[in-house]
Amino acid sequence: MVSYLYPVIVEKRKGTVTPYLEVVKSNGKYVLNSDNANYSYGGLHVLFNTFFKRIAIKKYDIKSVLLLGMGAGTVVSLLKQKYKIDCSITALEKDEVVIELAKKYFEIEKFKQLHIVNDDAFEYVKTTTKKFDLIISDLFIDGNVPEQFASPEYITNLKRISNTNSCLIYNKMTEDRKHKKEVKAFEKLFSEVFIGGQTHKLIANDSENSLLYYNTLLLK
Repeated sequence: MVSYLYPVIVEKRKGTVTPYLEVVKSNGKYVLNSDNANYSYGGLHVLFNTFFKRIAIKKYDIKSVLLLGMGAGTVVSLLKQKYKIDCSITALEKDEVVIELAKKYFEIEKFKQLHIVNDDAFEYVKTTTKKFDLIISDLFIDGNVPEQFASPEYITNLKRISNTNSCLIYNKMTEDRKHKKEVKAFEKLFSEVFIGGQTHKLIANDSENSLLYYNTLLLK
């Protein structure tokens, strides 16, 4: 097949949040990209798989997950398919076109105990009364994390909706000087709210990300 020789663009769309989205078939598999970043099943898939292995995610007792920034479902597929974690997942995705593409090409609806919410993550964490064992913040618009998701209000609300024993993973690209400077400033806020938090730098498909990590989960 052609996609095994070189990537083939299957569909291009303007998102309701992201200006440009494309579904690419590469090595027989679909990938979702923006102009300057992989949104699902490319480098992002490698990144989270590597990190889940590093923290040995399978050994923890995880029943409820909040995914802020679903994309096409990379994290959902890893938790459900690869790591076989029996949990409910609430997945926030503000871009309606991303949800549409996730259903059309990535079979997102096949996963059980998955509740997709088309809403703004900032507003959701401010108003929800639910609490979660695992919260993953993976919010980008074409490689940039909007400022509100690095604010004290957002981080404090993430803490508010975390269970007593919980885990938080916050993903941020740190590929360029601007992003590296941003993450340095953000680390201070993160460590004040999530005392004992760590920063893990990972390279996936030649792109650097920083994952801020806090974990008090109980073992199974």
